[in-house]
Amino acid sequence: DPVTGKKLELKFGRWYFNSLFVALCVTLLQVLTSAMAAYAFSRMRWRGRDTVFLLYLATMMIPGVVTMIPNFQIMVGLGFLNTYHGLIIPAAFTAFGTFLLRQFMLSIPPSLDEAASMDGATHWQTFWEVIMPLARPGLIALAIITYLGAYQSFFWPLIMLNDEQLFPMSVGMLALDSSYGRQTELIMAATVMNVVPLIIVFVMFQKHLVKGLQLGGVKG
Repeated sequence: DPVTGKKLELKFGRWYFNSLFVALCVTLLQVLTSAMAAYAFSRMRWRGRDTVFLLYLATMMIPGVVTMIPNFQIMVGLGFLNTYHGLIIPAAFTAFGTFLLRQFMLSIPPSLDEAASMDGATHWQTFWEVIMPLARPGLIALAIITYLGAYQSFFWPLIMLNDEQLFPMSVGMLALDSSYGRQTELIMAATVMNVVPLIIVFVMFQKHLVKGLQLGGVKG
């Protein structure tokens, strides 16, 4: 820094790891919780199921900015400020993922559930051994969408973290354009590093993404 004389410590490796780690954890948890909720809404019969599902979908109409402050207060109350938990847990549940997988699971013949039940399978066994393998395209599509969104997350990590060791790449790059002035060459290098994983994931799994989204709209 030309003003304070403080040396800028770039933690690209750490920021890179944080971005990948948080995105991976969010993806795994979100796919799991969405699949379990989708199974309950599509394959199980219980009173008020459709009403609860509509209320659950209604949360998609609430802007994220509205819930950001309440979520922040909850995280502070739980002691999750400046932790990986505070970045991962609030993003582990999604109404969109539940809707996507529910639509996909509705296209699976109910006779498979009945056959599994006649063989003595529990709901948990039916979920893991019958529905999940058949719902693989939908799971992959949701995983890709979730990973891309979690990897690029910016505002939530920005308000949850003040420890540079926990910054994801998206937040860490701010140091190159604020506290130490604009350093164009470093910003460009960091931008390339930040974008490369997204391009790789999309190119490798784009066929699964398109297939999952198409099959998810077969039956509603």
